Amino acid sequence: MAINNKRLNGVLALGIVFLIISLSAWGFQLKQGLIVTNMRNPFSWGLYIATFAFFVGIAAGGLIVSSSVYLFNLEKLKPLTKIASLSAFACSLGAGAMILPDMGRVDRIFNMFLYPNFRSPLVWDVIVISSYLIVTFLSVYVQLLPDWKKEERGFLNGWTKKHSLEEIQKFSKKWSKRVSIIGLPIAVLIHTVTALIFATQASRGWWNTAILPPDFVSVAVASGTALVLLIALLFAGKDRFSEYHEAFKILASIVAGALVIHFFFAAVDLVTHGWWGKAETHEIFSLVFGRYGLVYATEIFLPGFTMIYFFTQKGKSSRKSFVFGSVLLFIGVFAHRMMLMFPAFNAIPLSININGTGIENWTYPVAVGQYQEGVSSFVSSWPYVPTFVEMALALLPFGVVLFVVSFFLKMYPFLPKNLKKEN
Repeated sequence: MAINNKRLNGVLALGIVFLIISLSAWGFQLKQGLIVTNMRNPFSWGLYIATFAFFVGIAAGGLIVSSSVYLFNLEKLKPLTKIASLSAFACSLGAGAMILPDMGRVDRIFNMFLYPNFRSPLVWDVIVISSYLIVTFLSVYVQLLPDWKKEERGFLNGWTKKHSLEEIQKFSKKWSKRVSIIGLPIAVLIHTVTALIFATQASRGWWNTAILPPDFVSVAVASGTALVLLIALLFAGKDRFSEYHEAFKILASIVAGALVIHFFFAAVDLVTHGWWGKAETHEIFSLVFGRYGLVYATEIFLPGFTMIYFFTQKGKSSRKSFVFGSVLLFIGVFAHRMMLMFPAFNAIPLSININGTGIENWTYPVAVGQYQEGVSSFVSSWPYVPTFVEMALALLPFGVVLFVVSFFLKMYPFLPKNLKKEN
């Protein structure tokens, strides 16, 4: 049976509100142009790309959890695989929706399909995200078939009427595993390719590191698993919390373990840059630990707290502790995505040394791309802060995810009615 309660109705309503606000802001941006944002030539990626990377990571993590359950027979997590796949599907939709406003002239997106440049990581990102959408949809679909057969309803399942429940269950189990075999490498690829868009920019010292792709994947596993945990908590409610408590503790342990790997990569990257870095690295570090020190502290300390908290018994003892740790993690990961931008764009890669003048590493000014009387048209850094329009538009993927997740949770059975029978 479908779930219908005030909690899900509230989430659905919030998703609709976010969609209305963001789509209105997008309409305004389409009319006025990207000038309504605070992005300029020196700072060409901002809140939109950070939000895109945030949701791509969560999407990847959701399917990694779902696929791993089927491939490695994690029995206690099997009741949550449908929620994990739904989370991945919703977040991939949200990520895809977020990239469109950043393009400005979204009406020209067809050129990427008509004239693809396969040397560009962006083209591969489009291919992987499109493939991921299909795989996540199939993952949700095949897992729901037995429940739809029992209730004699569903989506595109008229053919199930010709088969018995036992046949449908065998089909669902077989194809769930097949989709998992395909889905796991695609889930890793979706965030690896996204990371490569940054890591292949040789002129940006903050990005240009081989550690970035595996680090992105570790953060994806942590944040994606945390979202699965939150959705499952929402769906189960207080009444069924004890029934799934063991599964929730396993998810929290996965989050903590993935964060250990993330912090290892982050530490190695900082040590490598600091040990061998030249003037360019010193400039980046002055931005990371100086101007943007508070944002960087948020990126480090909040996920760090969640990592330690989820390793303790107290951190895995109640619904509130799971929600508290997960929310802190999301804030920290979002700060991590924003910190991809600040040090990279404000360390201008164009510089010159003038011998005999005492001028070393003089940064070439970069054209802002906008002329205003009394304001310089060339700068060596850009004080980027998202505008109100950007913040309103960035609600788009949040609205998509909240709407899709709550709608499907209300309509279809995503947790078994009897956990003992399921196992």
